[in-house]
Amino acid sequence: MIRSIINITIFIGIVTIFSFAVTQFAKTNDEFQIILSSMEITFSPIAVIIAGGAGLIIIWLMFKICNFLIAAYRFLNGDETAISRYFDRSREKKGFQALSDGMIALALGENKIATIKASRANKLLGKPEVTNLLSAQAAEQSGDRKEALRFYHALINQEKTKFVGILGIMKQKLEDGDKETALELAQKANSIKPRDDTVLTTLFQLQVEKNDWIGAQKTLNSKYKIGLLPKDIFIRRNAILNLATAKEDSGELSIAAAIKANKSSPELIPAAILTASIHLKNKKKRLATNILRKAWDKSPHPDLAAAFANLEPLESADDRFNRFKPWIKVHKETPEVIMLEAELALAAENYTGARKIMGELAETKPTARALTIMAAVERGTGAKEAVVRGWLAKALGAKYGPMWTCTKCNNIYKEWLPICEQCKAFDTLEWMETEIPSKIDKSTELLPLIVGELVKEKDPSTEDIK
Repeated sequence: MIRSIINITIFIGIVTIFSFAVTQFAKTNDEFQIILSSMEITFSPIAVIIAGGAGLIIIWLMFKICNFLIAAYRFLNGDETAISRYFDRSREKKGFQALSDGMIALALGENKIATIKASRANKLLGKPEVTNLLSAQAAEQSGDRKEALRFYHALINQEKTKFVGILGIMKQKLEDGDKETALELAQKANSIKPRDDTVLTTLFQLQVEKNDWIGAQKTLNSKYKIGLLPKDIFIRRNAILNLATAKEDSGELSIAAAIKANKSSPELIPAAILTASIHLKNKKKRLATNILRKAWDKSPHPDLAAAFANLEPLESADDRFNRFKPWIKVHKETPEVIMLEAELALAAENYTGARKIMGELAETKPTARALTIMAAVERGTGAKEAVVRGWLAKALGAKYGPMWTCTKCNNIYKEWLPICEQCKAFDTLEWMETEIPSKIDKSTELLPLIVGELVKEKDPSTEDIK
């Protein structure tokens, strides 16, 4: 290696000196004369340049001949591989040059050239573990997936390239939708390189898609331990995995997973609701109340309000309104709390109070829920049916308001899920505003106050309210 560097340096130095001399000499029109005794030889500048070039070639040939003679001398002195090493060095140099050219061609999208260069490099180097990857990638970019798969399998047979081969096949299986095989390959790749981020990410995604929450937790822990996940994201995702386990399993495992999820992420609304329901069954009402209140303090949500209401299912409307007062004070001016307070007033048949509470919310944020509340207010205060139906008509075409929405594909859900059913993304559902129009039906919580009497009248115009 050092010897090659020295030879290259000397050669470059000679070429540089020669080029400089030729440049300087070409600038003059003087002839070059050699005088030997009584004989005088004259050369033109062009002849000198040609002679200099020929001299360089002769020097290069002399280097080659000397190297070969040295190799022959060593062979004669007992070094049986000296001559073969001499030719191997030349072949290896050409092989690596072909490999380099192939990689450049692949980067430029010249897949045919890349394939040819890879094949030549393989013949010269005799090292398929070096050239098979280039061949596989060239075949894949050319659209020949079968040929690429053949090279990936060849890579698996070599210990040094086994990991790369598995990744190549895994990628193809993912593209084909064969998630089961891809999962097995991801697990094999992980056993070879347990700290590889790409493998861990793929393995985690495949595990959550299969609802293997315990396996996904192990993978998540691995990513966190080697520093591939920030602490806050790790805590939240670990809580979600515990919650998913609690929702699918039953018995002690479900209870323990739910409590663990709520303890690590008190602001996770579904975990708070599930844990509160567990404590309520065990007659720990105060503990359930504290859990729901912690989540509410972080973010007001109608499901939390419903869970809090269910703690006292037999209480009167007035008692419930009074019990909710501390909750209402926390986020007094938010749309969610305004509508909650108005609904509590409606339940207590305080229609005038409900109108006052709503203020201009139905005009400034005309969501289906806000408009339905206003329809209930009008019904309760004895307004004409046309007025009530006018609010309901607006509600039918209004936005839902906040909904569980996937931040990746914008798909909307009525209930929270750990993984989006449409794009399969994990932990992407957030409670947020949506522009999707609503579709009011009789199952809506407040509609019995409004629609019930309208249906009794058998008014044909109410047939659209479904």
